[in-house]
Amino acid sequence: MRKLSLMKVSLSLMFFLLACATDALAQSEEKPPFKMPCQQVLKLGQNKFMDVYGEQAGDYSTYGMKQGFGYYADCKRADNDARARRLAGDHHRQVDEVREALMKLGNAGWTMRYIMEGGGTMWGLASVGAYAEREDYMQEIIAAFDKLEKKDARLRRRALLSVRRAQALLARHARTPKLEFASADEKAQQRKLYQETVTEARAAAAALQSLINALPDAAAERTAKRMADELDAAFNN
Repeated sequence: MRKLSLMKVSLSLMFFLLACATDALAQSEEKPPFKMPCQQVLKLGQNKFMDVYGEQAGDYSTYGMKQGFGYYADCKRADNDARARRLAGDHHRQVDEVREALMKLGNAGWTMRYIMEGGGTMWGLASVGAYAEREDYMQEIIAAFDKLEKKDARLRRRALLSVRRAQALLARHARTPKLEFASADEKAQQRKLYQETVTEARAAAAALQSLINALPDAAAERTAKRMADELDAAFNN
């Protein structure tokens, strides 16, 4: 699908609309909905679970993959929330803030990529897949809070390097692309949407940098690495 919607919507919603239009018929009303206890889902891990989901649901379409990623992410997030509630002080709140800022940054990055490429359901699927990957990484960030008393200058330096990598990636893609696939009538709206999304990405990056500065060294290093990886995945995959 090459034509970009002129309405500003989140990338996850764009994907849902695109996927439903092409793949909703793949879902059989007669087949019972897929069910698996979250404990078993998490024991399998993301990759093995997606294989099992495709086989048991009988749906390897983009819509089916989106549903599978969502199922896994819901289980993983609930598990991460339970882990975060055991953290001392207000670190549970910090975990929520980190997740929210990473989500905003990742969504903005994938929306920018979607515009660069002139559309395509694959970018929406990649964005939904990033939700599942993000929750896997959130477990590492939460675990890093257990190292509160351990100061490590090396970890703080790594965090700074990751923040700089993220800033460089964002700066490199801040200029509106050529939009070769857009018609003359669409280009103005697409340029506007692209620049609005760049602004959102910069705001999320700034929020993450403030959080990283306040986090313990180990949690800061993990958060900063994910910050850079979110943009690297969106722009370079």
